[in-house]
Amino acid sequence: MNLKLFFAAMLALTVNVALAQSNLIDEHYKAINAHDVKTIASEYAVDAQIFSPNWEGAKNGAEGATEVYSRYFKSTPNLVYTITNTINVGNTVVIEYTFSGTLSNPEAGTPDYMKGKKYTTQGCAVFVLKDNKIVKETDYFDQVAFLRQVGFFDQNH
Repeated sequence: MNLKLFFAAMLALTVNVALAQSNLIDEHYKAINAHDVKTIASEYAVDAQIFSPNWEGAKNGAEGATEVYSRYFKSTPNLVYTITNTINVGNTVVIEYTFSGTLSNPEAGTPDYMKGKKYTTQGCAVFVLKDNKIVKETDYFDQVAFLRQVGFFDQNH
């Protein structure tokens, strides 16, 4: 095979993989903004791991995604994510985003003063993809900004 054709084929393959990954992640955030838990859960591999600073350990697979997003959508019925930057590298996609909403139905154990508070927070998610499924997701967000906006620092602790 001639070297130009080889590099052209490799470039085309790389572009196709990046587009497939981008499409999966685009669909993932569309499903999140539609609060479509069934679609969100279907995007994860059976043995996927999901990590976030707002719970202990990993959530796993479609079950874990269903649990997490059901909780989020119940506590913040108007939750919306806005992607601000996307980086594709190999089988990894990094998404920078903002998420916002009103904490309308806080979970059990959440202080009453947080109910009804609006928030907008920056976050970042690192996705590892395989066979057009999410196999690992690690989320990071500005917890201090979130707590400030829901009144945590206004309380006498």
